[in-house]
Amino acid sequence: MGDLKPFLALYRQHWTRLSLGVLLAVLTLIASIGLLSLSGWFLAASAVAGLVISRSAEFNYMMPAGGVRFLSVSRTAARWAERVVSHDATFRLLATLRTWFFQRLAPLGPADLKDLRDADLLNRMVADIDALDHLYLRLITPVLAGALAILALTALIGLFDLRLALILGGVLTALLVAFPLLFYRLGQGPGAGLARGMGRVRLALADLLDANSELAVFGATQRQRQRLSDEEQRLVASQRQMARLTGLSQALITTLNGWVLLLMLTLAWQQMGAATPPGPLLALLVFATLASFEALAPVANAFQHLAHTLESARRLNPILQMTPQVAYGERDAEAQFAGLEVRNLSFRYPGGLDPVLTDLNLSIAPGEKLAILGKTGCGKSTLLDLITRQYPLAQGEIRLDDVPLEQYSHGALRAQICHISQRVHVFSDTLANNLRLANPEASDDQLVDALEQVELSGLLSGQGLSQWLGEGGRQLSGGERRRLGLARALLHPAPLLLLDEPTEGLDEGTERRVLAAILAHRPERSLLYITHRRAALSQMDRVLTMDGGKLVATH
Repeated sequence: MGDLKPFLALYRQHWTRLSLGVLLAVLTLIASIGLLSLSGWFLAASAVAGLVISRSAEFNYMMPAGGVRFLSVSRTAARWAERVVSHDATFRLLATLRTWFFQRLAPLGPADLKDLRDADLLNRMVADIDALDHLYLRLITPVLAGALAILALTALIGLFDLRLALILGGVLTALLVAFPLLFYRLGQGPGAGLARGMGRVRLALADLLDANSELAVFGATQRQRQRLSDEEQRLVASQRQMARLTGLSQALITTLNGWVLLLMLTLAWQQMGAATPPGPLLALLVFATLASFEALAPVANAFQHLAHTLESARRLNPILQMTPQVAYGERDAEAQFAGLEVRNLSFRYPGGLDPVLTDLNLSIAPGEKLAILGKTGCGKSTLLDLITRQYPLAQGEIRLDDVPLEQYSHGALRAQICHISQRVHVFSDTLANNLRLANPEASDDQLVDALEQVELSGLLSGQGLSQWLGEGGRQLSGGERRRLGLARALLHPAPLLLLDEPTEGLDEGTERRVLAAILAHRPERSLLYITHRRAALSQMDRVLTMDGGKLVATH
């Protein structure tokens, strides 16, 4: 249960709504039990009064009938209000959990998350956090509401017979304690399997979709599909076990309800045998016992899902407890860009045997346009990752405006450096909002101008800047996504621009024109251009060649 402590602490932020939801659940149970009990007593009392002609005129039919109507309306209203309040509180809580999780995740860099896949992270943020709604909706609320409802029922029966009230209350309390222990133990295996199975299915599906071309080339598509099918079968097996467990809980509830009803009927008949007439009170007790198990039914379902919730919490906690390896300082950006300098930089990835960069020295003056040419895997992208502080420096130094990078705050560094990586992410949003990631204050005219300079004016046809790009930019080709990233570079005000293979997928003519537009847009801006193509190198002030993590030549 210790894995749930960090999440339980967040409940305090929504304790008012959560407490109101529990209160409404209690009122719903009390109204439901009271309705069935009063209805049973009313029917029996009416029948008894009708048999005794001399007393039938004295029997007050209106008051219990009004009570039945009141409890019926109260139960409906309380149930509706409980659903609205508890689900609203749960959705707010899940939103808080996701925000909190993302705030912990955002500072973590590739060095921290090297063992986690993107699909796995997404699954944790979505499915595992969703599973935590069991904690409130299916655990806390049913247990508290059930306990309070049993207490209220014991008090009601105690008004007529204290011994019977204590027996019924004791039996229900014992079951309220036994059900969680039993169904938590039974649900441990399938519950944990559900949490892990969902993650494995998403990973297998992501592998199949992301690597579809490579799988087809090497004839491994069928093997990957079989892997996905196997994972799905394991997930379905866990779901089937949980469904069987739900059926078992319902059957056990029904069976125990009958046994307890028989016990209370026997005891009540013995206890009330001398009463005249015993019928109405006996009917009240019978129907109250029947209704009492409505408080216990959700508890069994709650604890069979507890293992799923705990497993989800265990998958989230390692990320929440991570400390970023890259720490930022508090220094603000300089008013005037004075250049970038790399001194004696060497680097190898965590766990790697061979160095990626070796004793590298590099400087970029204000306004200078520098290109680094090299084949894939020579260390070009790693250099940009170190400049943008994706990994901590192990050996060497990088200075921006003659100040070590470690002294700058995160915001100051992002204000000074604009990095367009090989992967340009397109959000499921409008074209305008995807562009304004680079500059939230940019006007529509600036957005249009940026699109025109990178030859994406065709995207403005139809709905213009308000058109929806879809999840991952499905409507865009690979070259269009690249140029969308370059349009962001034009909009970003940073004095240093880092471009990592930005024109991959473009023909040579388009590459030259687009890069010329970027250089002409702000001539005073410094540029570090990473590429393995020679089409636009003539526009650079300097061209360096990298091989094996070293700068080996100058053109």
